[in-house]
Amino acid sequence: MSKLKRFVADLRFTNSFARDLVKDSRTPGEPFVRPKVRNPVSSIPRQVAAAHYSYVEPESTPDPVLISTSKPCAELLDIDIDETLSNPQEKEAFIGLVSGNKLPEETNPWAQCYGGHQFGVWASQLGDGRAITIGEVTNSRDEKWEIQLKGAGMTPYSRFADGYAVLRSSIREYLCSEAMHHLGVPTTRALSLVGSTRLVQREKEETGAIVARLAPTWVRFGSFEIFVSRGDVENMRKLADWVIQNHYSSILDSSTTEKYSAWLTEVVKKTAIMIAHWQAVGFCHGVMNTDNMSILGLTLDYGPFQFLDRYDPEYICNHSDHTGRYSFDGQAGVGFWNLTKLASTVSPLVVEELGNDKGKAEVRLREILSEYPVTFHRQYRTLMSQKLGFQTLLDDDLDEIVTPLMEVLGKIQPDYTRFFRSLSTDFRLATASDSAPQKSALKEWYAKYRQRLISELTATDEPALARADKDRTARMKAVNPKYILRNHLAQRVIEEAETGKFEGVNELLRILQNPFEDGTREEQEKWAGPVPAWAAGMKCSCSS
Repeated sequence: MSKLKRFVADLRFTNSFARDLVKDSRTPGEPFVRPKVRNPVSSIPRQVAAAHYSYVEPESTPDPVLISTSKPCAELLDIDIDETLSNPQEKEAFIGLVSGNKLPEETNPWAQCYGGHQFGVWASQLGDGRAITIGEVTNSRDEKWEIQLKGAGMTPYSRFADGYAVLRSSIREYLCSEAMHHLGVPTTRALSLVGSTRLVQREKEETGAIVARLAPTWVRFGSFEIFVSRGDVENMRKLADWVIQNHYSSILDSSTTEKYSAWLTEVVKKTAIMIAHWQAVGFCHGVMNTDNMSILGLTLDYGPFQFLDRYDPEYICNHSDHTGRYSFDGQAGVGFWNLTKLASTVSPLVVEELGNDKGKAEVRLREILSEYPVTFHRQYRTLMSQKLGFQTLLDDDLDEIVTPLMEVLGKIQPDYTRFFRSLSTDFRLATASDSAPQKSALKEWYAKYRQRLISELTATDEPALARADKDRTARMKAVNPKYILRNHLAQRVIEEAETGKFEGVNELLRILQNPFEDGTREEQEKWAGPVPAWAAGMKCSCSS
């Protein structure tokens, strides 16, 4: 902790995205110097041509209140948040940063231009409609983190929206970003949550809020699609080169002469790994549009989302998803579909590096995309094997152990998280069905499962079995969470926060940052109990 002394004034802004790429000519400024007077044109919604971003200042946040900060996330910026908040002057500077009210002089905020396929349909220009990147900070480990404020006001990409975010959705994104990280899922991060007295009109009038979130970059699949849709291959190429240089530099250090093919291969693999994590932990994204797909394979943009309560492979968490495109079991397929759109978008670069041989490029792109199911199933098998306590990986585990279990669970529909946590301690606790045939099917599976566990042992006498079972329990509890961000828990702290009581948000954050620990009996009863009847089937909309 002694090394974490950096305060807001000490942040080292490097702003490589704004420095190296093409700005919107209608918004003045430079990467590290912004105009003294706010340009009224900068936030007027409009079409932005031939530019990767627009400079835009956050709007002033009325009466900002620092509701919560994530200490582990602050450490990514080398900030000792406890020390910062204990110093009145530094606390004021920090709140100024994360509310957008007082920004460092060494940076010029921007909003990114991108497009996307939404629910399978091309939607043309989208962009950062309510997200403004304060700047890219490079920490003492030479890691780059872009600080972005979500809900900080209108940008050129806001279309018909106001650029704000409400407290309800901001709490959900803030908590889930950090919960996913501590579950081991690739994700963007959340630094802080700021409330205000701003009133925002959604289905009803709600209180506004801002989430300060971090990512190495906020570039997504749609960032490339927008340029190709306009016939602008050159700016698409510039973006690809920037991403490779700054976030896939190992490709440049290798001997390959096909850097775009190598880069796309890595994106395919990272995306497959991310979605395998979703499936293993029981996470439903809700809006897997191509503008919500990170080029780094990070879970991005927490709008409608949910961790499964009952295990229903066809579950749809977003009540706006009328066709079920983004159902839980459909996520892996949608990930592949989105990657095919990205591959098609960057195909001119692959064609070029293969000597302008389109036939050869088509074959190469098919080969690259074929890595997706291989990587997905390999990662999913690994994660599920860990959840089941196996010490070794066998090729037939997926077909012989995992898939039969999921088929039975699909019929029984137990609480997904509680089932696996219970399985780690006592199989009888995991048996949640009163149906005799279903109980029989689960017990039949358990017999095979037990034999698979025993097959890893060198000794099978009673003392050896007891030791092995204790070790298995420890392994399983280390990967099967006790606590997840359930909808009804989020709703509880949201309702408290809307009355000005923020203790619940911070208590739940602390619990979610230690998801595998048993905690106290009181914590278990409060945060890990069964889903109440009134919360069954609770879904979320895109309105935030």
